[in-house]
Amino acid sequence: DVNFIDAFHNVKFYRSDVQGKCDSLVFTGIDSMARFYSNPVMWQDGKNQFSADSIQALIKSNSLNKINLITNAFIIAQEDSVHFNQIKSTEMAAYFKDSELYRFDALGGVSAIFYMAEKGVISLMDQEECKMLTARIKDNQIQRTRSIGDLKQDVFPVFGLPIENQRLKGFEWRGDERPKSRFEVTDRRIKASCRVEVRENELPEFNYTHHYFPDIMPPIMDYRQHVVN
Repeated sequence: DVNFIDAFHNVKFYRSDVQGKCDSLVFTGIDSMARFYSNPVMWQDGKNQFSADSIQALIKSNSLNKINLITNAFIIAQEDSVHFNQIKSTEMAAYFKDSELYRFDALGGVSAIFYMAEKGVISLMDQEECKMLTARIKDNQIQRTRSIGDLKQDVFPVFGLPIENQRLKGFEWRGDERPKSRFEVTDRRIKASCRVEVRENELPEFNYTHHYFPDIMPPIMDYRQHVVN
């Protein structure tokens, strides 16, 4: 089957592992790609925020597989109420396994801020610029990064560092816009199925046949039960 979804104006969507909003959305089952336009933003695990001029999300086996951030790509990962890891680039691709982010590639004009902790306390901020950057992630924590081309890097102590120096240009955390439950998208409630009860009421009991021709009733009732189930 080929499925199409076109949604326009103030679109919001929710599922337990990923949420988002945009002005318009187009999905086609031909390539299993959802395309989000006009100031789109997506959240994964409530901590990772993805934004760009347009976003393409690849869905496989009913799970998020890959996100392409096209033009003015920005990934923000929340550490706490103040500290946010940030990656900004012309384009980015984020990869998922079992709906968990495990890798991203930033392509072109990369700026990044990563926080480092000592004994569980954030103490240092690593600021980088390069042409390309790739990172591996496990349990929502960056395990390893690789910066490619014209790398510029500085490390600063967080203590006393002004908050404006801890934000990349264009930083915007939009967590207050994230749908926290499906009821923020729609208040429609799904009623329990009455299919079995309706089918039982619809199918005849064959009372006369049962009375006058009892020998043929067992196969009839077996078939009736098969139809109900």
